[in-house]
Amino acid sequence: MNALRQSIATIVELASQMIDELDDETMLALTELLNAAGERLRQGVGEAPTTPPPPSDPSGEPPLTPAMPSSNVESFGYDEENGRLLVRFLGKHPDPNGPIYAYGGVPKVIFDIFRQGGVPAMTDGHNKWGSWWRGKKPSIGAALYHLIKIQGYPYQRIS
Repeated sequence: MNALRQSIATIVELASQMIDELDDETMLALTELLNAAGERLRQGVGEAPTTPPPPSDPSGEPPLTPAMPSSNVESFGYDEENGRLLVRFLGKHPDPNGPIYAYGGVPKVIFDIFRQGGVPAMTDGHNKWGSWWRGKKPSIGAALYHLIKIQGYPYQRIS
């Protein structure tokens, strides 16, 4: 299991260094590989997260930076020391300020890929905030979903 974790870390590190050079097909394949590896890790250690959930006290949180144009995410912040990612989602139109969620134990290399929107959108759609299409890149929403949400990082709504 440790060898698999090390391999995943190596892949993610290399991908983050080459994020601008990877074409959409390669990024999609890499995302699918990471998803499959994450699923294998979860099966090997059970479904319980190994990182404790983030605390609910939002004091001392990192400042939130506006996301690149997104139909899902309004802003985000990252505390490198604690691996804590804060994401403010878009609210009910026309109010952009939606709920804030904290994700715990997110490695910096994963955050770096997320903040660049490094995973192409895999669906088509639109909402009151914008539209997206299969292959759209950068995509903060797709990166959040594939790198953070389905990888099982513990999360908590904090506002």
